[in-house]
Amino acid sequence: MGLRGKLAAFSLLLLIIPALALSALEVDRTIAVMVDDLSAVGTLIADQTFAQVRDALDRSTGDPAAALRKSKGLLALLGSSSAFGKGVVYVSVEKLNGSVLSSAGSAPSGQSAFAAAAFSDLRRRTDSLWPLTRVQALWSERTYELNRVVELNGRPFALIRVGLSTALISAEVRRAVEGIGAIAVVAVALGALAAFAFGGLVLRRPLTAIAASVERMALEGDAVRLKVGGGDELSVLAEKFNQLSMRIHNRRNQWENERGQFFNIFRSITDAVLLLDAAGAVLFCNSEAQARLGLPASGLAEGKRLQMLLPGDHPLLRLIAGAYAAGTEVRDIALEAARDSTPEHFLVSIFSLGQGPEPPGLLVILRDLQPVQELEHVVDYSGRLARLGGLISGVAHQIRNPLNAMTLQLELLRQDAAQNRDVTPRVQAVRDEIGRLDRVVGALMRFMRPERLKLADVKLEELVAETVGHIGPHSAAIELQLDPRLDSIRVDRALFGEALRNVISNAVEATQGNGIVTISSTMAAEGMAEISIADNGVGIPAENLDSIFRLYFTTKETGSGLGLSLAMRAVDLHGGTIEVKSRVGVGTTVTIRLPGAGENRAVLVS
Repeated sequence: MGLRGKLAAFSLLLLIIPALALSALEVDRTIAVMVDDLSAVGTLIADQTFAQVRDALDRSTGDPAAALRKSKGLLALLGSSSAFGKGVVYVSVEKLNGSVLSSAGSAPSGQSAFAAAAFSDLRRRTDSLWPLTRVQALWSERTYELNRVVELNGRPFALIRVGLSTALISAEVRRAVEGIGAIAVVAVALGALAAFAFGGLVLRRPLTAIAASVERMALEGDAVRLKVGGGDELSVLAEKFNQLSMRIHNRRNQWENERGQFFNIFRSITDAVLLLDAAGAVLFCNSEAQARLGLPASGLAEGKRLQMLLPGDHPLLRLIAGAYAAGTEVRDIALEAARDSTPEHFLVSIFSLGQGPEPPGLLVILRDLQPVQELEHVVDYSGRLARLGGLISGVAHQIRNPLNAMTLQLELLRQDAAQNRDVTPRVQAVRDEIGRLDRVVGALMRFMRPERLKLADVKLEELVAETVGHIGPHSAAIELQLDPRLDSIRVDRALFGEALRNVISNAVEATQGNGIVTISSTMAAEGMAEISIADNGVGIPAENLDSIFRLYFTTKETGSGLGLSLAMRAVDLHGGTIEVKSRVGVGTTVTIRLPGAGENRAVLVS
């Protein structure tokens, strides 16, 4: 039902309720008056009959019943009452045993019982609070009876019965109800016509204009200007609608701009980006996603389920299905997928657009690991160059010292020769500096020479046992905690064994022969083999930690400064890393990480 119909219905309701109330009051008043009139007539006739019966009994000296039967005055009164009394059907005087003494009206001669209800029943029904009960009591014709007892010598002798019919009252009640109903129907009809006319005049045009403007705004998305005349509430509503239309228009433009920027950002980033709805259909995919996953370009993938665009066994589909079921985020999960028979490696992150299971959508980001790996190689190579630069700086220092000493000795040698002094000590000093310089250059050549790695799968437990056996006499306790899962590593046995021996020897010396050296191994993340050598020795001061891998750096009186440098060089050649953590008075831990067994590495690294 429209607003116009609702307004008409409401107006009708406002008319019907008072009309019904007034009609009920009028009918109630009419019924009450008619019943009172009928009661008054019956009571008057009963009183008159009683008076005539008393008079006849007072004049009689014989049988009272015979006197009443022969009384012409009583018979005349009864006849006139029955003939001219309004609503009177019969009037009868009877003995208590039911025999009729005198009567007039429709009561058969000799019959003592008339089929009539007590007048009190009519009174009870017309006094009901429910209007329909009153109307029903007088709607059809019926006879009611008034009674009065006549006493003789203090004892009941006869009964006066007056029959009253509701025929006239029923006709008047029906006419009254029909008249009031007709008036109410006319009033309701006129009210309905007025309500419809008012609704059409006041509401139809403004509401039609508002509905058309809303539809236009929904279809076109532009701001709509609605004009409604007058200063009533509808004009205020139209003005509010205009403000809302302008606000929606501005917000829509802002949303379109932000949406465009958002998709431009997604299109420009180098990661593959997918936006999926709750059913797994593609809402957006950038060019990287199309290229990496082989999705149709030019927007052909949008609106289609990803399961239809990728092979059924694609690992990305399993990840996405798990994300839909769990409703949780997935971050940086490694994934390998084949495209054109070429394996590609990705890091996949999946973000839910809602909370809980069955989210309304997913944001899927795939990052190609090849550029990341290339960048890692560049960073690793840069680190090696930086370490090499530090080493060369140390070598330069080691070379500069003998050269300075040789220059000084040669100057002194020239002075001694000019003064004919013995130059043998000076020549010997120059020879010593040359020998020192030769050792420095020899160490540098040993450190810098290319190594052709002879990679092989080496049992780690055997290599550790062999390395420990090559260490000189010592009293330190060596404990092995080797992970059985790390059975072998792929290394150059001789080169890596020498590096391991240098690190273990330093650990044994740091304990000063009284401590414990623990050698442990485990499988670290990304398939890396991790070997740790920990001691509880004197530790390394913090200011020396950055210099321990520098060539020729040593804190020992008889040290060469080559051990840890050569160990770092060997680990670098194997594509691994070496890290040192130490606290003075607590001990030192050297951690070596290498690619796991079976990894194919370059066999010539310079």
